[in-house]
Amino acid sequence: MDSVFIWSSLPEHILVNIFSHLPIGDRLNAAVVCKNWHDSFDSPYLWHSFTFSFTQSSDSVQLNFLNKYARHLRQVEILCDQTSKENCARSSQVLSHLAQINERRLETLAIEFTKENPLFFRGEEFLCSLAELFGPADPKNRVVYTLKSVHLNHLSVTLEGILLNLLADNHQTIHTLNIQNQSLTCLIHSTCMLNFVTKCRQLQRLSCFYKSLSKEVFEALVQPDRRPLKYLSIGCRRENKYDVEIPESAWESLVQSSPDLVVNIDFDHTIEKHRIRRILCPPIPLTQLSMTTMTELHEEVQLVADYFHESLEKLVITTKGSADLKRELLRLVSMSLNLKVLHCFCALDVETINQIQVLRPELSDTILKTAEEFEEEGRTLIGRDATNSLINGP
Repeated sequence: MDSVFIWSSLPEHILVNIFSHLPIGDRLNAAVVCKNWHDSFDSPYLWHSFTFSFTQSSDSVQLNFLNKYARHLRQVEILCDQTSKENCARSSQVLSHLAQINERRLETLAIEFTKENPLFFRGEEFLCSLAELFGPADPKNRVVYTLKSVHLNHLSVTLEGILLNLLADNHQTIHTLNIQNQSLTCLIHSTCMLNFVTKCRQLQRLSCFYKSLSKEVFEALVQPDRRPLKYLSIGCRRENKYDVEIPESAWESLVQSSPDLVVNIDFDHTIEKHRIRRILCPPIPLTQLSMTTMTELHEEVQLVADYFHESLEKLVITTKGSADLKRELLRLVSMSLNLKVLHCFCALDVETINQIQVLRPELSDTILKTAEEFEEEGRTLIGRDATNSLINGP
């Protein structure tokens, strides 16, 4: 007679793995199936990682788990529909609770706003709760682990230097920081970043804005008694127009001390063209580049081909179409042997597209379209007048 499989006899580590993939409602339902499953629901390993999602009123049930399980949390993600004051309050409550827990094990934190900010939204309660979490713990509480990875790139509020200073003072084991968000302004200046990188010597992955960097920051990153930097992502915007460019010598020193460093640079549509050429320099180990502008970019594409053809893996450009651009784009593709992704948001002719595909048949991800295809999709990239110029260009 065939043996009957008894679901309640599954080992705890298997149940924990299964439960970890379930939404919280399904997880609760599973926990009442039998005593074995209920015990697995209480397992500390199940609560090492949790995503709080506050998008509707019923999501408040997630707050009920904080008192019992917050001390087990090591990785926390918070998804918040910030158009609701109640959702913002609940998200801030999670942050404050994690700051005040008597045994804190939190190592990874990520926060994401799921909607567009309402008018005049500043996110002050988020910033206050973050400051509480980043700040010194109550002496009565035990901090088992400090933060090692912080991702605020989807938190579209203006971040201030005080947050970085608190991280630098109280979480010096941090190895990953992403503050390259969608806020219109950056208030984290290079002096604040200098303090942060000086104190946080385990830092290996940094995503920030060009405004937060300087020659002095780079000098701090090359000190011998710290971990080498592995990843650097830089967002460049118009607000950087008066900042001094990082000199080639600083890049050379950084690359020498961090030989495995890869760099991602994003120029948004507000930055002036001449700043692009002044910021880019040959020593940068550039692997990913995004350039958006309302004018032509063929000179910049030429520069990218000359400087970065050995390292470039991904290129995204949004610009006006022209014969010069097509020529330089073909030149770049022919020279860049490691190029894997090419997104070109400008009208190309069929011949140019075919040549690119012949030159690099191994491209794994491409967006290459003709004027007719853009027109058919009704795509508006950089305004009606600019798009008409793009489609009707040479």
